[in-house]
Amino acid sequence: MLKAVEPKKLMQNEPVLREELDSAPSDVVRRFVTACAATAICIAGAGLWLIPAEDSAGQLIKLFASAVMLAAGLFLFNGLNEKAEASAIEVDPNKRQLRVYEYDTHGRSRLKTSYNIDELHNVSVADRRLSASDADGVLVLEMPIESDVAERALRKAISRAS
Repeated sequence: MLKAVEPKKLMQNEPVLREELDSAPSDVVRRFVTACAATAICIAGAGLWLIPAEDSAGQLIKLFASAVMLAAGLFLFNGLNEKAEASAIEVDPNKRQLRVYEYDTHGRSRLKTSYNIDELHNVSVADRRLSASDADGVLVLEMPIESDVAERALRKAISRAS
């Protein structure tokens, strides 16, 4: 989702609007629940050894079950390192460009693509979605917008650039 960033005093060369994608609160909850589940599974795998086994077949079953539980817990912990794919959009009326940035897992941004606003024939902001089509009518960009405030700011920036 796009979130409006408060513009500071604009100089001639600064872009009017930059929208950034933040991690949603639900992402924080998802990561917390995943971490708790991974911890519980790993502890349960080790806890299996607290229950005595009568024979060697029981020991073998416990070994297999604890190895599977440990592997599942580590798999869940590994997923915590991945961040949700993030992107940002920048409308620059001075250079007449619409830029899309993406962020890697370390939070570094890089320019994914840049469009000349004059080459885009249909740039629309409606129903909390930004969409842009090229001359052939092919949809080249579609992103959700977080709030009505961000939607109004995008409309204003696009109308300035048009």
